Amino acid sequence: MKKLIILLVFVLIGIKSFGQTNFKWDVIIDSLDSNKSQLYSKSKLFIGETWNSAQNVIQIDDKEAGIILVKGVTIQNLYFQMNDHNWTFSYTIKFLMKDNRCRVIIEDIHCSAARAGQYEWPHLPVAETYPDSKGLKLTGLNKKRYLTLMVSLKQELQSIVDSYIDYVKKPLINNSDW
Repeated sequence: MKKLIILLVFVLIGIKSFGQTNFKWDVIIDSLDSNKSQLYSKSKLFIGETWNSAQNVIQIDDKEAGIILVKGVTIQNLYFQMNDHNWTFSYTIKFLMKDNRCRVIIEDIHCSAARAGQYEWPHLPVAETYPDSKGLKLTGLNKKRYLTLMVSLKQELQSIVDSYIDYVKKPLINNSDW
């Protein structure tokens, strides 16, 4: 029994150390004055206003279930070594709606492309901390540049969540005599 408990402790420590390497948001917005249908409409409007090509980013759109799944892309830039370096990050956003509450989940954030001029660069691991072992070799960036890039990425994704919260909290304008 002791061996089983010790083994379980080591397994849990291992899972904890390697489990969360990317960013993830899971925000629930309660006490809204909108029903499921109104929240769905607000979410669709938000997606249309936030992403230039809403039809291309929406993967699942189920009004009855109250689910919209969006696949988004963001490009982060840094200028150094006399070149503009661009990293493309892909992510998934789920908008879930029920009467008087909704939920937004951002997950599966990963670097899908990295370029500097005409050269391909290493795809970055998405993490809050700089990879300690072989960080420069793994990322192609020093610690300061890597953390600057991750802070910028995190701020952009957080701004999506903040904008969505503000958007669903404001009343839906219904001008039937426009």
